[in-house]
Amino acid sequence: MFKDGGILSKKVKIILFIFLVLICAVFFAAYLKIEITKTEYEKRVTSYLLDEKGYEKKDIKSVDGIYGVKLPPFYVIVVFEDEPYVKYTYFAHNEVHQFEYILTEEAIKKNINKSDLKNYDPLNGIDKYIIE
Repeated sequence: MFKDGGILSKKVKIILFIFLVLICAVFFAAYLKIEITKTEYEKRVTSYLLDEKGYEKKDIKSVDGIYGVKLPPFYVIVVFEDEPYVKYTYFAHNEVHQFEYILTEEAIKKNINKSDLKNYDPLNGIDKYIIE
């Protein structure tokens, strides 16, 4: 035991507190970096769709940056107003391009297939889809 009867000395408590603060700061910085990168990718894809592909804001239902466990870890899911049952995946690392599309259960029920897709970009050569 220590002279003051406490289990931990004052120095050990201060060191533990500083260590805890540093750990929290590292986790917060990592979280902030992920959120900033997701937002940056959302902006890149939105700009690409509006400026290069000629879509209007009203044509786009949602643009969501995603941080995933697969490589590459950052990508963007876009849902268009005229196809709410299809999610298009875009990468925005060096340049923006459509990578794949995801058919929701609603699309399967409606027998939607690749030839029915309105926002599919065959110039990128994707022929990959996922059924959600």
